[in-house]
Amino acid sequence: MLLYVEYLSLGNFFAFVLKELFSERVNNTQAKTHYYIESTIIGKTIANFFGKFLGFQFEKLEFELRHIRDGRGELIRLTISRKSLFDVQEQIINSAAFRSLYRKEWGQARVDDFIRKGLIGGGVTDVNSVSRALFLIEVVDWHRQKTGLSNVKLLLLKRAWWNVYKRYAFRAGISLRGINSKWNLLMNKASLLGILRKWPRLYVWLKCFKYGKPSNVSAESYPSIPKLYLDGRGDVNLINNGYHSDFFWFMNSDFPEKNILYDFHSEEERLYLKKHGILVVIRQTVNIPAHDAKKMPPPYRNCRFMKEFTCIKSLIISYNYAKAFWVSFFQTHGINIFLTWYKYDNTHVAISDAIKEVGGIFIVYQMAFDGYRAIENATYADIVFSFSSWSDNIEKQLGSKINYNVIIGYPKDYASPLLRKEAKDLRARLKLNGAEKIVLVIDENSIDDSRWHTGHSLQRENYSFILEKVLDTPWLGVVFKPKAGKTLRRRLGGVAQLLADAEKTGRCYIYETIGRHTTIAPPILAGLSADVCIHGHLGSGTAALECALEGIPTLLIDREGCPYSKLHELPEGKVVFKDWPEAIDALMEHFQRPQGVPGFGDWSGIIDEFDPFRDGRAANRMGTYLHWLIQGYEQGLDRDAIMAAAADRYRKRWGDRFVIS
Repeated sequence: MLLYVEYLSLGNFFAFVLKELFSERVNNTQAKTHYYIESTIIGKTIANFFGKFLGFQFEKLEFELRHIRDGRGELIRLTISRKSLFDVQEQIINSAAFRSLYRKEWGQARVDDFIRKGLIGGGVTDVNSVSRALFLIEVVDWHRQKTGLSNVKLLLLKRAWWNVYKRYAFRAGISLRGINSKWNLLMNKASLLGILRKWPRLYVWLKCFKYGKPSNVSAESYPSIPKLYLDGRGDVNLINNGYHSDFFWFMNSDFPEKNILYDFHSEEERLYLKKHGILVVIRQTVNIPAHDAKKMPPPYRNCRFMKEFTCIKSLIISYNYAKAFWVSFFQTHGINIFLTWYKYDNTHVAISDAIKEVGGIFIVYQMAFDGYRAIENATYADIVFSFSSWSDNIEKQLGSKINYNVIIGYPKDYASPLLRKEAKDLRARLKLNGAEKIVLVIDENSIDDSRWHTGHSLQRENYSFILEKVLDTPWLGVVFKPKAGKTLRRRLGGVAQLLADAEKTGRCYIYETIGRHTTIAPPILAGLSADVCIHGHLGSGTAALECALEGIPTLLIDREGCPYSKLHELPEGKVVFKDWPEAIDALMEHFQRPQGVPGFGDWSGIIDEFDPFRDGRAANRMGTYLHWLIQGYEQGLDRDAIMAAAADRYRKRWGDRFVIS
């Protein structure tokens, strides 16, 4: 018997691990080496101390997320999001435990949707998530197959809906045992948040402390006019220069700046925003009138399902807190429209209910291209601004609940004319240093622990292969547009020196200036300098799409394994490649042919499915639509009438097929 332990602590060793080891020792089926995922120092030490006398040892299970794949080469992390979580969600909703806890009152708002999304929320990086539990089962299955052993047990920290995990493990040939200890600090993150949310004023105070001393901005200083609250990404740029900006739709339409409210994070941001006429606020400074808040009742109590009861109760507490906070915020500041890009957890569901309660409208705009259905993308909103009908099709597959899906095209398509001169200047500088052909390389972010992310090694490949080729090829130049430039050189490790050597040639340039979080230069700025663009990640193809929409030859490298993406319809060997060496060989062949390789980097076969307009006016359509909504509030109409009127105006201007309701 081979034993795997999710969390090897002192208490877990004596209470659970020894019991399993002794039971198998009696049957003479015990392996000599067992494995743990996480451990405390004392837990690992005591386990191996006892092992010296009893004939076993514990080692940390070494694995990397990028190596855990299914039979088609798909990363299991993607399989979990694309398929497994949908199955688990339905099993939970249809379980006897859930039915016994359910209250019909939850159907009066979007509480059902909040719970559904919350049940499977969090990715593999979250120790409390369903994704982490499923991924650990898959990791053990991967390692079991490597060892060739069939008698395998996984001691997993016991979670709600345990039978769901047992069935999942059973299908993988793994016997699942539960570690049920209230002292497992590894799992107490959710409990701490739950405690804080029972005292909302304490939670708000801690939030204020995190973001610094509140300013003197008060509700009384705001004009009593309809307002749109912009929940942005931290790209505070009000110069229409093509660079990333949360205000792209405003700068490309007639939407009045006086109707925008924005959350600032520094004194510099506050002064900059006020200079441009934008109303500012620190959203953590609102008081929550707990006695006035309309609370949803907790689940029915059932002693047979206490873990499940605690799980659902925690979600209800979270919903009640979030909704109370946002209702108070909207009322305090007179907000009628909430505009956000963030749809990836269940918080947006509570905000949607909150603004509806005060007569407002909740809107999500599509920021990223979704090439396949992933459960975290399920959206619950009054209005969604989508790229295309393909995006709407994905929403339908997800079971998203949207009153009006408004198709506008790719929202950053206005940027190219504003950036051409800067891009041309960079190209000229690179050519002056001998670069006859130039390639753009686009990467993604990475985290230090490669067990829960594809890791730095995968990102280093985005730089090392092409840098080596540039250093070996005097006529080749490269431009890099990293997603997170601030930490890039640290994450590159030894490859950073390769980057520095290439920069010395004058044929290598990297965009590193960041906004609040990410690099502020858009992909298209770098793309306009290049002959060919390469995105090292097919699964997250938004930056590649931006370049392809401009007609720049664009390649995708599917190193993670994303076979179910729409982008796999693009030609293999001309657009889609399996690894960097294959892509570079094809790139060099294309550059060295007088007329290039026919169809190289060509997306024309499917590009119109991602943007039906292709006219550079998507941001204008979005800003204009938002302005119509504000005008509806200025006329004193209610939210339903305002949304219906705006949809009707849009249909008349652009066509019926561009508003789906």
